[in-house]
Amino acid sequence: MEKQFNREDELMKRLLNEAGTERPSADLKKRIMMTVENRNVTIKPYQPLIPKFMWYLLAACLVSAVAGLYMMYADVSLSWSFDLQLSQYFDMPRIDLSRTMQYAIAFIALFFLQIPFLKRFLDREYRL
Repeated sequence: MEKQFNREDELMKRLLNEAGTERPSADLKKRIMMTVENRNVTIKPYQPLIPKFMWYLLAACLVSAVAGLYMMYADVSLSWSFDLQLSQYFDMPRIDLSRTMQYAIAFIALFFLQIPFLKRFLDREYRL
């Protein structure tokens, strides 16, 4: 089996030696540089796909939704008049999850929370 690979390797070496290397023309570098200079392309600064204010708005909505659900089901009465008694106006279904399901949701949330940090780490580690 190895003899076959050795024969193929020798054949490839012989063919490459016979073919030789091609020499580029003398003004190749000058022509390439002229082409690059003639392009005159402006480089735009990096702009993220989702702006920062949208991330802040999304985080504020998420925090307010979690706080609202906590206030509705936690039987917490606030000393200041923030208690809106929203349960009078519409009926929210109660979601009873098992402890295992709660742990699963928490671990998945932590997993998705790790992704941006890992991406940033890998980008810094393997910069081109």
